[in-house]
Amino acid sequence: MSGQSLWAVVPVKPFVAAKQRLSPLLSRAECAELARLMLRDVLEVLAGCTALSGTMVVTADSAAGHIAAATGAKVLDDPAHDLNGAVREAVGFLSSLPHAGMIVIPSDVPLLSSAVLDAVVDSVSCPPAVALVPASRDGGTNLLACKPADAIAPGFGADSFRRHCSFARRAGFVPTVIASDDAGLDIDRPDDLAALLAQPATSRSQAFLATLNIPARLRGDALRDRSRPFASLRSASR
Repeated sequence: MSGQSLWAVVPVKPFVAAKQRLSPLLSRAECAELARLMLRDVLEVLAGCTALSGTMVVTADSAAGHIAAATGAKVLDDPAHDLNGAVREAVGFLSSLPHAGMIVIPSDVPLLSSAVLDAVVDSVSCPPAVALVPASRDGGTNLLACKPADAIAPGFGADSFRRHCSFARRAGFVPTVIASDDAGLDIDRPDDLAALLAQPATSRSQAFLATLNIPARLRGDALRDRSRPFASLRSASR
């Protein structure tokens, strides 16, 4: 491929192990189905972005690979089953393409919009460049754009937004930060489900969650939490 190119990179955990922090509200099968639908939501937006040269899904899950391939995405194996390792696999592939850049997009941002994606693409149009969309709640990074792809090392994990900003400054870049309520919402914890359902319904993920009566489940979980101190007192008094 000649000239500059920009790829979307979507790391995907095996569905069977996805979203375990939602287990207080969702069954294992429901967590897996939500993970599948969120991936489809993200891939649909990426497929509509004409500024991208392609989409790459890095996963060890065959079902995720089939979903990705059906949208025309390239599929890379994730031998390490690790988010940063998956990104490094993508960078290794992109190193063979001259002047290639990437936008790392987790598969659990179902409200990703074409407007945010276009803004991120524009922000790295003059390389070298780094752009970030921070997570709204937990200090994470929901989108990481690098041009070239190896402009900075991936540092996903706790407090990754601050870490990616630090990596960029050390590499001599002033990172562009793009705040977005939609793309900033990643689905990890029970409260994230309520935040997702509070937004206008535009995604498969929201349609699925709407069938599960999440508000009632959240109320039940809150009631259980409030009862635990009393249970502890009863146990202590015995």
